[in-house]
Amino acid sequence: ARNLFLTQDKNIKRKIDEIFIAINLENKYSKEEILEGYLNSIYFDHGIYGVEDASLFYFNKHAKDLSLAEAAMIAAIPKGPGYYSPIKNYENNKRRKELIIKELLKDKKITIEEANQALQEEPKLYGIPPQTNEYNAPYFQDLIMEEIKKILVITPAKRQSYKVYTTLDISLNKTLEECIEKYYPYNSEIEIAVYAINPQNGHVLSVIGGKDYQKSQFNRATKALRQPGSTIKPFLYYAALEHGFTPATTFLSAPSTFYINGISYSPNNYANIYPNQDISMAYALATSDNIYAVKTHLFLGNGIFAKTLRDFKFTTKINDNPSLALGTSEVYLSELVNAYAHLASLGKEVTPTLITKITDMNDKVLYQAKNNTQRQLFDKANTYILNETMTNVFDNRLAININVTGAPIANMLTRKYAAKSGSTDFDNWIVGYNKDIVLGIWTGYDDSREIIRSDEQKYIKYIWAEAIETYMKNCGNGWYEMPSNVTAIALNPISGNLTGPNNFTKLMYFKKDNLPWHLLNNNKTNQD
Repeated sequence: ARNLFLTQDKNIKRKIDEIFIAINLENKYSKEEILEGYLNSIYFDHGIYGVEDASLFYFNKHAKDLSLAEAAMIAAIPKGPGYYSPIKNYENNKRRKELIIKELLKDKKITIEEANQALQEEPKLYGIPPQTNEYNAPYFQDLIMEEIKKILVITPAKRQSYKVYTTLDISLNKTLEECIEKYYPYNSEIEIAVYAINPQNGHVLSVIGGKDYQKSQFNRATKALRQPGSTIKPFLYYAALEHGFTPATTFLSAPSTFYINGISYSPNNYANIYPNQDISMAYALATSDNIYAVKTHLFLGNGIFAKTLRDFKFTTKINDNPSLALGTSEVYLSELVNAYAHLASLGKEVTPTLITKITDMNDKVLYQAKNNTQRQLFDKANTYILNETMTNVFDNRLAININVTGAPIANMLTRKYAAKSGSTDFDNWIVGYNKDIVLGIWTGYDDSREIIRSDEQKYIKYIWAEAIETYMKNCGNGWYEMPSNVTAIALNPISGNLTGPNNFTKLMYFKKDNLPWHLLNNNKTNQD
């Protein structure tokens, strides 16, 4: 039941659904029909689903024509498709094949002569070796199978072949896999997840749920709940812009203790480094200042930040407390990236799409994705202002006593990107984008171990930079036109004033009806 009709989510509701579906199946179909439906839906690696296709792929013959040894080799695969594929791991498959044959003998399903013959037989494999096999993006493909089950009504007794047209960008997915292999040592137990989406049409471009599908089919991109750390802050600052803040709005960033309902809360900046002066929102975003974030959250009050997260379609549990500003409520990577896509689309609704069309083998259209008409969900001017402000993570001129968070990869980038990284003791994140792509990456241990090794902490940003730059080679400039109700003013982005630390200015962006109060009488504005 769970393989035919349910997703792979592990929760109580899914278990209850599984029980009811199993009961209904038993009432409607014979055990033989249910078994046939199961055998025609399970995964056999190399992009192969169902016993018949597996038989044709591995042995170039129909399932009904398999020898006992060949059938046992096929039966060995579903327990761990990558691990037990006879093409990838022949010895693993052989051991499990032998176990299956011995169990059949033990249960008196075969004779000793048949068992001995099957154990001695070495079937010839016809499947294409992995190095020349058609690329199959296994984590993405698992999601496709889940989507097909939602879209089409497939009875367990009936098997049919379909043509499925997906949004996968094979080149991007390969680039990301190569970058992961390049930067992360294979013997490291740290895991990684990647999710990318086109904010213009909602097409999901890449999903990688772990370093090695053979070892673990668990999709960390869509099913792992982790604390996002500072990658949640852009949504806080969007809420602030909606309530009158500007990129030049200042708070004092210094060691602070807050008292909420008689309970004290003392957040820390990274490495306990504080500017000990008034700083702007632009600087706070660039250096990921925690004091500024908590002050903003508390200043807004009344559940405004939590509501904003719901508006951006976060569905996971939100604990509305002071530390929410620092990303302590867990999220899925896919949900986080999809939320960023609303910023990348300048506030338009973005609906994630994996499948664009399904046809039968005669090209009869069985499903056609709806045109992704994007409603304006969020303020266009404020999303543009936030996007411009988030480019400062790569401008180390903003550094006072700590680097901007994107400094390690700034020299790898040839285009303009908005981005935000985040970290906890157990997680590292980066999400960055322009109008063509939103790319998010998470790394951490499955058992929530603390990340200590320096190479495991820093390489996530290199993977992001190399992959997004490779993708953008085939795109335009990737940036946005300034809305007509926005203006640009040359200010010091650290102080938010005409002058400030490091003696430089750069363009900061404001709504024309919400200029910083201390500049209202200043005529030195530069409108683009």
